[in-house]
Amino acid sequence: MRFDTLANMTGGQLRTAEHRDRTFTGVSTDSRTIESGQLFFAIRGERNDGHKFIDQVVSRGAAGVVAERGYFTDKPLPSSVAVVEVADTHTAMIQLAAEYVQTTRAKRLGITGSNGKTTTKEFAYRLLSARSGDVYRSPGNFNNLFGIPLALFAMPANTRYALLEMGISVPGEMARLASLIRPHVLTVTNVGPTHLEFLKTVPDVAREKLLAMKYAAPQGSLIVNADDPVLMAEAKRVHPHPITFGIENNADYRPESIRQSNATTTVAIESNVFRLPLFGQYQVYNLLAAYAIARTVGCSFDGVDTENIVLDTAAMRGELIEARGLTFVADCYNANPESVKAGLASFTRMSGGQRKVVVLGDMLELGDGAVGYHQEIGSRLAAFDFDLIIMVGPMSKHVVASAAASGVAVSRLHHFKDAQACAEACDGLLVAGDLVYLKGSRGIGLETVLKRFTSREGKA
Repeated sequence: MRFDTLANMTGGQLRTAEHRDRTFTGVSTDSRTIESGQLFFAIRGERNDGHKFIDQVVSRGAAGVVAERGYFTDKPLPSSVAVVEVADTHTAMIQLAAEYVQTTRAKRLGITGSNGKTTTKEFAYRLLSARSGDVYRSPGNFNNLFGIPLALFAMPANTRYALLEMGISVPGEMARLASLIRPHVLTVTNVGPTHLEFLKTVPDVAREKLLAMKYAAPQGSLIVNADDPVLMAEAKRVHPHPITFGIENNADYRPESIRQSNATTTVAIESNVFRLPLFGQYQVYNLLAAYAIARTVGCSFDGVDTENIVLDTAAMRGELIEARGLTFVADCYNANPESVKAGLASFTRMSGGQRKVVVLGDMLELGDGAVGYHQEIGSRLAAFDFDLIIMVGPMSKHVVASAAASGVAVSRLHHFKDAQACAEACDGLLVAGDLVYLKGSRGIGLETVLKRFTSREGKA
């Protein structure tokens, strides 16, 4: 795109008229990874101000920069690059992404929900790729108003199916995300008590997620979890015929059989057999959601050896990791009450190991009900016969107190203020042969415990 076109599109001012017909290819907000010929948006974030790195991106070969209006009032303009000034660089980046996405032919497949977004995205990518070579998915956790524009800029122009994870935490965020993506298909994996600091109730979470349908492409499809009663009730308010997946209730896509072992779950859907090398029955829901996406856009698996489709996901989302005689179930990318309860139920069904050890971290962003949700997990632990229960984080003291009050032996309960203290103590608490489940919100950092045993410095 030419820089004079960019200025017109974003309502900005091209400060370097001599570069009006210069073009850029690619967009970046990271001075560390920007490539020659790319456009740099100087974004003011909570931790860093991109304006501080303009000199660095110019030296790395950026074609131009977008800065806030007035930034160069008392500073010399870099003469070697195009400079566009706008009222707000983040808003300008979103405007540019919205314009770009409308020039592509891609079917935009939005995925949101309280749990399972990333894994559903990765599964759907594998399923669609088995039938088409022009499939794209947003990288990593590029799922918010900063990440999605960058994900869209990185999408090849010939993309046929674009899988885009949509994450929100505050009211109004989904409307902005969805108006940018305008999904042809929206999938809501489930809703639960997440981000309640701002969204207050689970029905509020459902309504905020489903608000995306207001901005969907014409005749957009909605896919929802039939086993989630709150989600189903709200979905019927926004779409006359939502497509459903589920295990317990009648649904458009439901497994014919589920066979589980510690390392693999084998699932048959419409006579197609899939193998999930991941922990937890909830992974079946992620597979069903992904399958529903593929079928909704018209993909058939006739003639495909579905058992050999590699269905993996991002790190710390149900991985089984062997380290120094221990088996870890690393499921600690995120946590909320529903995902913790589902994880505990799946962990108790695992076989093997001399002892079963649970390491749970705080569940974050639960708002005013945080104490009650942690107490609920504590009382739930009394229903399981775990050999050792290790809690991490300030809120987890409520889990310990509730578990003890519910009959869990105090000798089996341990609490640590943070993941580092827990990791150091685990040298003496864990023994060879233990089966260890790690579950907690990302901000608690339970991967520190895992690294203690997978790194050379570990003492297990």
